[in-house]
Amino acid sequence: MKKVIKGKELKDNVKYAIDLLCSTVKSTLGPSGNNTIINDANYTPFITNDGVTIAKSIEDDNPIVNTILSLIKEAAIKTDEDVGDGTTTTLVLLESIYNLGIKYINEGINPIKLKEELNESLEDIIKKIDLECKIPSKNDFYKIASVAANDEKIGKFLTNVFLKLKKSDNIKIKENYNSYEDYFEVIKGYFLPTNLASLNFFDNNFNIKFNNSFVILIDDQISFYEEIDFLINDAFSKNHNLIIFADSFSEEVINEVLAINYEQKNKIILINNQEYGLRKKEILKDLCVIFNTKVNNLNSKDFSFGCIHEINIDKDISVFNFIINPQITNYIRNLKKQVKNEYNSYELEFLNDRISKLKSIYGVVYVGGKTNLERREKKMRFDDALFALNAAKHKICLGGGLTYFKISDALYENNFANKIYKGALKEPLKQILYNCNINYEKIIEFVKNNNYSVIYNVKNKTFESIDNSNVLDNKIVLEKALINATSIASLLLTTSHLVINEQNIKPNVNNFNDEI
Repeated sequence: MKKVIKGKELKDNVKYAIDLLCSTVKSTLGPSGNNTIINDANYTPFITNDGVTIAKSIEDDNPIVNTILSLIKEAAIKTDEDVGDGTTTTLVLLESIYNLGIKYINEGINPIKLKEELNESLEDIIKKIDLECKIPSKNDFYKIASVAANDEKIGKFLTNVFLKLKKSDNIKIKENYNSYEDYFEVIKGYFLPTNLASLNFFDNNFNIKFNNSFVILIDDQISFYEEIDFLINDAFSKNHNLIIFADSFSEEVINEVLAINYEQKNKIILINNQEYGLRKKEILKDLCVIFNTKVNNLNSKDFSFGCIHEINIDKDISVFNFIINPQITNYIRNLKKQVKNEYNSYELEFLNDRISKLKSIYGVVYVGGKTNLERREKKMRFDDALFALNAAKHKICLGGGLTYFKISDALYENNFANKIYKGALKEPLKQILYNCNINYEKIIEFVKNNNYSVIYNVKNKTFESIDNSNVLDNKIVLEKALINATSIASLLLTTSHLVINEQNIKPNVNNFNDEI
């Protein structure tokens, strides 16, 4: 049976959900933000101050609250997906926009009209953010990465890698299980995560290296050995190793090939296509180009036949080293044209990823640590720094919430939306200072008296000139955080009913109003 939640009951549950999520996450904001211990059934307990990781972990026994939590989390997760940072700021803004908005709604303002005003004012504020930004210098990249990682050593290490690869989007962060050290290596060639049909294809060192091998690409599954025996015989007759890609291989096929490998000098390696749908098709197109394949037909199945200059496979990565020729150059040029017409951030990232692999500019940073817990926490810092560097390629501005605050200070309260933004845009800076146990009013008074020419560095506990400050934010992060916070807050402000399965509802003994 369904139950409709509305009126005061709905508002109380929304308020409770926002407080539960935002009060936990916003305590991590800034260089002196607190850590949170997360106990996940899939992992050993770990410590983090990563906003989106904490947000994803928060749930409640009450399904009404959980439903609302899912909506609120969407704002943080969307910001993380778009730019990889700013999730905590998003929730701080969302909480304030909602709380101020519901205050005006309770006073009689129409929710739909308020939402329209919020969206109109948002466009104006985004333009104001752009006016406060600049193109980053090399030193700015160092600062951005260091702040994002909350670690200068990580910031400098990763920035050097980033600039060495000419600001490539394609740097992967991996855990180094073999030592405590951090190190970096450039991967030359197109690579994919290793996905062998069986680990038994590896030698004792978990490594495969072939030169001038034949390659077969099959856009289907292989269930019977007879489907590929002709291809194997042809490769062996020409004294070549053979790499076969297919959607999957049956146990019969795998065992037969392993038996052949045991007896023959030349080897066969079976690799599963790990992508699905359209993405699998696009990856196969890339491989066809670098392998210079020709399409054939065997037993009613299309397959592409080609060769590869060098292949290196370990437990994590399969690297295909090829020679760039005019065909590949033209293929890359066409992919770049697709980039210009692609607006979906997920697909855009996929296109850029493919282009960088085809241009053979790819790097892997291996993060070491004395324990699994230390290594995992450290990797999160590297991830944050890398996202910040990629976002900084656009523009940067004053960080620590000061850009928001400066815009807020100049906003005219000519409508209810601007009144809301005037208050909400001050909250990130206030929260950062609160987390550091610093007097908010005195800091702001000094900054405003100096006409925003100085900024307070919370980490060093000193005022700095804005021209030489390490406290920087990415323009795209500030924009996305505000856009996503406004989007979800507006939806919650204009929601009057919630329909839920009554059998799943448990009494909420911790009523929010009682708690406060």
